[in-house]
Amino acid sequence: MQISKGVKEAQRIREIAVALIEEGFGFLVSKSKFSRRLPATKKLKAYMREQHSTPNEVKLRKTLEKLGPTFIKLGQILSIRPDLVPKEYTKELEELQDNVPPFSYKEVQSTIKKELGRTISSIFSSFDKTPIASASISQVHKARLRSGELVAVKIQRPDVRELMQTDIRIMKHFAQILEKHSPIIAKYKPIRIIEEFSDWSMKELNFLNEANNIHGFYDSLRNSPNIKIPKVYDDYTTEKVLITEFIEGIELHNTKEIKRKRLDIKKIVENGFNAIIDQVFINGVFHADPHPGNILVLKNCDIAFVDFGIVGFFDDDLKNSSIDLLYGIMYQDVDQIIESFYDMDLIDDEISDAIDFKTELKQTIAPLSWGTLKNVKISQVLENVLSLSLKHGIRIPMQFVLLGKTIVTIEGVALELDPNFNIHEHIAPVLRRLMLKRRSPNAIIRDTTKTAMRLKHLFSRLPERTDKILTRLEKGQLKIDIDDTDIRALSVEMDKSSNRLSYSMIIAALVVAAAFIWPNQNRFIMGIPLFSFCLLFIALIFMIVLLTSILKERKRD
Repeated sequence: MQISKGVKEAQRIREIAVALIEEGFGFLVSKSKFSRRLPATKKLKAYMREQHSTPNEVKLRKTLEKLGPTFIKLGQILSIRPDLVPKEYTKELEELQDNVPPFSYKEVQSTIKKELGRTISSIFSSFDKTPIASASISQVHKARLRSGELVAVKIQRPDVRELMQTDIRIMKHFAQILEKHSPIIAKYKPIRIIEEFSDWSMKELNFLNEANNIHGFYDSLRNSPNIKIPKVYDDYTTEKVLITEFIEGIELHNTKEIKRKRLDIKKIVENGFNAIIDQVFINGVFHADPHPGNILVLKNCDIAFVDFGIVGFFDDDLKNSSIDLLYGIMYQDVDQIIESFYDMDLIDDEISDAIDFKTELKQTIAPLSWGTLKNVKISQVLENVLSLSLKHGIRIPMQFVLLGKTIVTIEGVALELDPNFNIHEHIAPVLRRLMLKRRSPNAIIRDTTKTAMRLKHLFSRLPERTDKILTRLEKGQLKIDIDDTDIRALSVEMDKSSNRLSYSMIIAALVVAAAFIWPNQNRFIMGIPLFSFCLLFIALIFMIVLLTSILKERKRD
């Protein structure tokens, strides 16, 4: 069995290496450990093909298409990540088609029997043998349960996990070569990209994760008007089989069919836009792969979402920062955008090109202030901001990038359906409302309570942490690195500060003591009880000494 697996892996390595060579990426193979496995004729062909002038992004797309499902999936993930790869690459990778030939009905039967422990005929009263969709990881069949419900049956491709694991191992090897030998590509962190892709893929290969995502959406949006989420049939769902309610609808990109049925386009666009905004800023969880095939238009113009393999999550902090960031972009407020980046800890105070970044940012969002927004796409400006951030090494949180890509997709589809659609008119009032909501008394009380709870947690752990630090200090295990050219001066200043602090505490203690014993005395001086007078007099002396010290220090400075 191990020998068979090794032979398959060797064959796959050869296929990948040959495809890389044929598309002009032979330099990768020549620096890899796989080079010796290729015939000399292929190596010569590699050299010749590398000389042609096809743009690199086109060569990359063609290579990924040749290499099959795993690599196509990688390209599709990268196409929604303008924070990881340059914009020209994301645009080209959007052209990747995931039209993978379906696997056989016999394999469908085998998988369902193995996963559910029952035959197709015992679960379904009818089952369409021809899939309605076939992709790199799975294919979907339309069926009807014995209980009468119409369902969509998603079945994982046989051996796809093993293939993807092999491909990802090979990807990591080539990513290491790129990071080592190409400084230009290294700044895009190819190893990190592959590791992130690996995490996404392994999650997506477990259909129970997708089922949990759907449950989350179903629970949070079932009472929302105009949004439809399919029901999951948990009794028939495993890691490799997912059965959900079948939703009859028109794919959002099928504009011909939508117009043929004379559906209300304005209502469709409005419902689609509101559905995304509600998901992100109200519920904090949103469909992060909203390509038009995953959004359906129903008969009454409601919107349905399917395929929940990629989901974005927004906590309250990220919600607030994203609202501020979008508001800054919409209203050309560069300072607001920069402040949002600082709030998300994206910009280092020591960033060397902060001025250049700010100047370029002004130029990027300038089109939004040119009087008319009819010919300006918010999505294009947003993409340019993400691209600019990538250029300056500012890593935007993945969740915000997914939101940005969602806005890009929604605006693109909306303009196809309605050329007069203006996203600014729709999103501006929403942002204003959300910002006002954050300043409401309830929101302030909630934020204050949350801050108080954090402080409580911090102070409850403070004694324990302090004890650990002091123990390590006592044992000589605590190392403190201070880079200061005048450490003695710093020490003197610390001594002065601590002395002044001591004086201040003594003064405060004397005043408090004088006030505390004031009512219980019978002897007076100048109308002031004797002991209180003495304490206040001593406090006055200390205060004069302290003020004199401070004034002398200022004169020396």
